[in-house]
Amino acid sequence: SSSSSSSSDRDDNDRQQTIIVVLDDDPTGTQTVHDLPVLTEWSEQTLRAEFARNTPAFYVMTNSRSLTPERAAEVNDTIARRLKFAAKRYGRRLSVISRSDSTLRGHYPLEIDVLARALQDDDDDDDERLRWTSS
Repeated sequence: SSSSSSSSDRDDNDRQQTIIVVLDDDPTGTQTVHDLPVLTEWSEQTLRAEFARNTPAFYVMTNSRSLTPERAAEVNDTIARRLKFAAKRYGRRLSVISRSDSTLRGHYPLEIDVLARALQDDDDDDDERLRWTSS
């Protein structure tokens, strides 16, 4: 039927538009990743390259658990702002997942708070393209 085809097309379009970025605070978390890029640096050029490839998802290994709280906050802020800029530049929806240590050895809730602030500012209060999740 045409309605199921239309719904399927919409689902495909949404998947193409949304990019999922997982920020991992420790290198052990990415050891089980399969068929997804794992970035170990987050220069603007590197992040833009992933968006330009139309990658549906990728990991950024921040290793922020080993950093001071101040440096971990700076790293997360920098990455979030660069991701936000790239998403806008390439017209993609952005879903950011913070994959921090389940035993809370990392900088919780600091990193989550920094990401939330960086991903949403006064201009984006109602921007449905930006979403973040902690796990």
